[in-house]
Amino acid sequence: MKKFRIVMIAAMSVILVFGLAACSGGKASDSDSKTVEMQTDKDEAKYTKDMRQTIKDDTGLTLKYVTTTDVSAYQTNIQQSLSTSSAPALFSWWSGTQMEELVKNDLVVDLTDEWEKYYIPSGVNPDIADSMTIDGKIYGAPMNVIYNGIIYNKEIFDKYGLEEPKTFDDFLNICDTLVKKGVTPIGVGSTWQSFCWPQALMGSMDPELYDELTEGKVKFTDDRVKTIFYELIDMIQKGYFSDQEEDQGKDLANGKVAMEFNATNVLEGFSDFDMKPGEDIGMFVLPTATTDQKPTIFYEVAPILVGKNSTQVADAKKILRSYYSEDAQQEYADASGMSATTTTTFKNPLSQYMNECANDPDDYNLKLRYYEQFDPEVVNFSIDEYWKIFANPTKKQVDESLAAIQKELEKVEAE
Repeated sequence: MKKFRIVMIAAMSVILVFGLAACSGGKASDSDSKTVEMQTDKDEAKYTKDMRQTIKDDTGLTLKYVTTTDVSAYQTNIQQSLSTSSAPALFSWWSGTQMEELVKNDLVVDLTDEWEKYYIPSGVNPDIADSMTIDGKIYGAPMNVIYNGIIYNKEIFDKYGLEEPKTFDDFLNICDTLVKKGVTPIGVGSTWQSFCWPQALMGSMDPELYDELTEGKVKFTDDRVKTIFYELIDMIQKGYFSDQEEDQGKDLANGKVAMEFNATNVLEGFSDFDMKPGEDIGMFVLPTATTDQKPTIFYEVAPILVGKNSTQVADAKKILRSYYSEDAQQEYADASGMSATTTTTFKNPLSQYMNECANDPDDYNLKLRYYEQFDPEVVNFSIDEYWKIFANPTKKQVDESLAAIQKELEKVEAE
């Protein structure tokens, strides 16, 4: 899910013409005034046939997904149309700075009252609202929520008498055992995924530090941050991680690696390798390094926003109220393995397990993942620096990379 910084470039006339033709901006035609469009860059239409019928039966409104797969063209089109009467009624977006920019320009609807009256009572986790809250008001509604954890090959674990770890030391011992048996413990995906293990280790070793870092209260050059990365390079030096992978699922399925840090939405894909969640693959939350801390589950959420200048704001709100109904969400979960509510049950036992854990605040921390926490320019810069650490796992490289990220962050904040 590569994100790009929103850039207004007048010269992109060809893209804009194409984008505006493909996306009618959420404004229904005169011949079909009961249609409300959902603009998105995600392939949601294939999962939502039954859900859309339920929403239509409930509201009398037809929800139509309009997908633009080119992310840059999609962002440009949405940004271009939001200030006009062709503003989309509903559209998916990103949290963090990209949402803040739209709020600052008064282009999206405040949904705070909708959360309190409809979404939370329907089972949307109120903690998720934090990632879509700006200056005390909630501007987004979750398209879905997916949770990150460690997926593992059960056949490998059984072969070497390994069990899901209860402590962080247990996890390290599993990795040691696998290395001695000639199995690479952890697969590492390519492109943007270099942040996954720095994030996971911080959530395990010092979850409060993660909050302080993402809130700007400590710098990337803080000694506590360096401690996390020194643990990472120790793990790299011991052979715990693979080289960058082209296909994580395939490598885990064929036993090339034993584990991977990934999200629940990839679980359905293991059927391509004749592996069943719960039978052939398992999933657990990385334990904490100390017993007085709760394990951290990182989540991803794609916000749905309502265009303030749309002619269908009222209808958009009706759609969202029905979107979170028990029947609609269950149909969505059955088709996609994903959901936006806590009350949904999953056919996939691992998705069900992670959903239950994530919605147990007494025993688990729930935190928005690193990727959405900073300006996209900073995130992408840091991802490149993290790959440098994987390629050259030394304290010198850690110190240089963290200093470079901090410098980039300060530069972007000053702009």
